[in-house]
Amino acid sequence: MRLLITLVGMANFAHAAAVEATLDRESAPAGSGGILSIRITGGSAGEPVIPEVPNFIIQPRGQSRQIQMMNGQTSVSLTYNYVVGSNSPGVYQIPSIEVLIDGKKNHTEPLTFTVLDSGFTPPAAPSPPAGTTPPSAPPPPESEETRFGFLTVELAASERKHVYVGEIAPVRIRAWLPADSQAQLRSGIQPESKAFTLHHVSEQPEQTQEIKDGKRYTVLTWFGGMSATKAGNFPASLSVDATVAVRDTTAPKPPKRQRSGPFADPFFDNVFEDMSVPMVQKDVTMKSVDQEIEVRPLPTEGRPAGFTGAVGQFKFDRVEIPTTWRTGEPQQISARLSGSGNFALMKAPELTPVESWKTYPGKDEFTPGDQASFSGSKNFQFSAVPRKGGAQEAALKFSYFDPAAESYKTLTSDSKALQVSGQDLVEAVAPVEEPPVKAPEKKPPSLVAQRETLSATASLVPLVAQPSFAIWLGAAGLLGLLGRLLSFFRARRENPQRLALAALETATREALATAERCAAARDAAGYFAAARLALQHRLGSRWGQSAQAITLAEISSRLPADSPVTRFFLEADRYEYSRASHGEILPEWRALLEAALASLTSPVR
Repeated sequence: MRLLITLVGMANFAHAAAVEATLDRESAPAGSGGILSIRITGGSAGEPVIPEVPNFIIQPRGQSRQIQMMNGQTSVSLTYNYVVGSNSPGVYQIPSIEVLIDGKKNHTEPLTFTVLDSGFTPPAAPSPPAGTTPPSAPPPPESEETRFGFLTVELAASERKHVYVGEIAPVRIRAWLPADSQAQLRSGIQPESKAFTLHHVSEQPEQTQEIKDGKRYTVLTWFGGMSATKAGNFPASLSVDATVAVRDTTAPKPPKRQRSGPFADPFFDNVFEDMSVPMVQKDVTMKSVDQEIEVRPLPTEGRPAGFTGAVGQFKFDRVEIPTTWRTGEPQQISARLSGSGNFALMKAPELTPVESWKTYPGKDEFTPGDQASFSGSKNFQFSAVPRKGGAQEAALKFSYFDPAAESYKTLTSDSKALQVSGQDLVEAVAPVEEPPVKAPEKKPPSLVAQRETLSATASLVPLVAQPSFAIWLGAAGLLGLLGRLLSFFRARRENPQRLALAALETATREALATAERCAAARDAAGYFAAARLALQHRLGSRWGQSAQAITLAEISSRLPADSPVTRFFLEADRYEYSRASHGEILPEWRALLEAALASLTSPVR
């Protein structure tokens, strides 16, 4: 098959160079043949040097590349295929074949191939078990959907039949194209279902030749990862757009021609006949709906208080905590965690004891450890302020869910002795006590509305009947009402719920201001981090949780899939996996953030 696809060589990790030659069969009748495969692993290899064997045909039949990932290590092997056979019966010796790997000569073991007389009748194959199709049975008829190729997807780890919410499960994606076709891919691999997010798909596929249902295919294989945001059973449906041209099987075949030399072998008749058959071209979307994956929710039992959503297997590589501090003055702490799993959901480790420190969000950087980014390390840098003075100890703590062990685990770094100078910080301000209200002095009883003594100018009109009495009475009533209003506003101002909401709005505005500054600096990663923090503050107020403890998995389980909040977090997650650090802020990102904030806006009471 001729593919309009450029396959770029991929790096090979720490495997010894080796070369091996194998035959798919030990004998064949005269006029037929077998396949000789030369498999090369480790290092950069040149093309095998094929020796000449009298009266024996060794013709190239293409090459393929295979990638295997196991325990975070990636190995690449290159296989050269040759058609072997002869028109003359006999036993033929295929000598040792030389291959140059990283400048050193390597040789295969010699092989023996027997060419039988053309009148030889091979023994009958055993009868197939009941209910199976005999090998000689014709392949099932092709549908219009599969005539031009199709996709399959399966979990790369055969021992696992399920995944967990938030886990990135390695998958193997295959495009099956007819072996005599020409194809050009017009898009990358895309998920068809909203239940899964696709990550780390290899840029260049591996190409092999395989037989399925009695038909030979050229198979393009990608490796990637899929993660789910909610529990359930969902089809792992993917698609890819391609332009495929296949042989028109309805067109009449030309008559066979007499050939001479090595191509007189009838083994090559079909090859020459197929090359003269016209092609039919079509733009197709190959889809895969062949496997349903069970997605299990993360268990609630045993979930640590510091768990922030990390799923995988991790360990501390480095922890740096300064040894001298001063209360109220921030310093930077750095740490590196390595392993395999969903690094996008990994948040900074927690500084303990929690009550002795106040920490602030920092920055992080992911370094992939393999081509598919399933393994690697993540560096964290954040600031902390000690609340208490004196000699004390501090350590970092990190909790994650191990899908292989199906349990939560908590890592704790070695404790470090610190010396903190300064006085303990007093964050809570005691309420100011109001002076007691002095009771009015009591006067001896007297006649109401009368003066005790009369003067020459005194009036005998009662006070209640005098105009000034009404004025003083109204003023007293207004003062009483004003006192009640002042008491109401003071209680409202000191209301803990209102103060918490005001602090939330302040933190949200600061995060949004940071997002705008990152947008002006074309820092897309910083924009998503700050915008996501603003949404976490709003959600934390509604759900009664810490903003940093709210994960994408929890958002997806509590909010609809079409919610702008869920969509923004998915978009931020998708961008983080692109491993880009700078870029323009797209208008649709801004619109999605505004919609998410509008859906969570609630007035401060």
